[in-house]
Amino acid sequence: MKILLLGFPILKNAFLQCGHEVLTCTTDHCGDIWVDEFPVSIDQVLQALPHGWSPDLVFLMDESTEPMFLGLESLSIPTAWYTIDAHLHLHWHKAYTAIFDFVFVAQKDYVPDYKYDASRQIVQWLPLFSDPERDRHFPLPKIYDVSFVGVVNSKWKPERSRLLDAVREQIPLYTTTGEYVSVFNRSKVVLNESAANDINFRVFEALACGSLLLTEHVGNGFEDLFQDRKHLVMYDRRNVEQIVELAQYYASHTQEREDIARAGRQRVLKSHTTVHRAQAITEIVQASDVHKLVSTRQSALLDVYGVLARVYEHAVGVYEVASQRYQGSDSQFRECVRMKETYLHVRENVLQQLDEQVRCPNAVSM
Repeated sequence: MKILLLGFPILKNAFLQCGHEVLTCTTDHCGDIWVDEFPVSIDQVLQALPHGWSPDLVFLMDESTEPMFLGLESLSIPTAWYTIDAHLHLHWHKAYTAIFDFVFVAQKDYVPDYKYDASRQIVQWLPLFSDPERDRHFPLPKIYDVSFVGVVNSKWKPERSRLLDAVREQIPLYTTTGEYVSVFNRSKVVLNESAANDINFRVFEALACGSLLLTEHVGNGFEDLFQDRKHLVMYDRRNVEQIVELAQYYASHTQEREDIARAGRQRVLKSHTTVHRAQAITEIVQASDVHKLVSTRQSALLDVYGVLARVYEHAVGVYEVASQRYQGSDSQFRECVRMKETYLHVRENVLQQLDEQVRCPNAVSM
């Protein structure tokens, strides 16, 4: 299968290992396909492909941004989306999901919200994963009893900040952001906190690095993936005393800690890596009647254009607010204005397409 991978390219090597051809177009301008700026028309991306290379699947990986690839709804090629941050963007994702034939949802509780039209879409839970090329175990000395790696910001994540501050008042807690592999490998216990009952990347990354993970009970399919006190250790949400008690216990009970950490790492490597997810995606696509899915999507463009107009209206609002915030920064202000005007123009085009479909219902814009 030839796969055009848009956005976050973390699954590229996994698709390649599964025997597929992959080209990427990434918003950081480091992909195989170069475009000048985003958002970009998918037609422009397709025109930049090597001569004779035509994708069998266009696959978008969620980057927690507004739509950066425009016109996917009109493609005669199967489209797929792996959505990561449902807990952050559900208010517009519920409409945006209408343009895809396949939707893979990282958070199990949100799967029903992404089933826009079950008659023409395949929507499935596909949990997050570790990247074994990056998330590796090293025999490093354990210099941190407990660590947390992630954004700690009292304004944007107040609950997390309060939780970590409360834990730090009772036991030593090392916190940092960014690079995590060395920190996890040097930690006896890795603490995880979820933004909104989500099973986040940190779960799989910490386990793959071979340290004991102390994470909160979140439901959301978590116990379908891992077992408490076998693969990791769970605490009740916001229960600081329980966090402190469990962290102190496992930091001082080496054998128990290492046994659980080892089982957790083995579980991730057996079932939850990039390759496992790439295999699942391609098997589902190849087992489906993609021609029927594409055909029914194209016949539903009237409905799709209607919801897309709302998505782009949301994007206009996002960059309107951002432009006001960055009025003191000339370059950022100009970029926000450009993005707002782009989405305004795209919304107008979608409304025009919608009007044409209403007047000429048998016309399909390709």
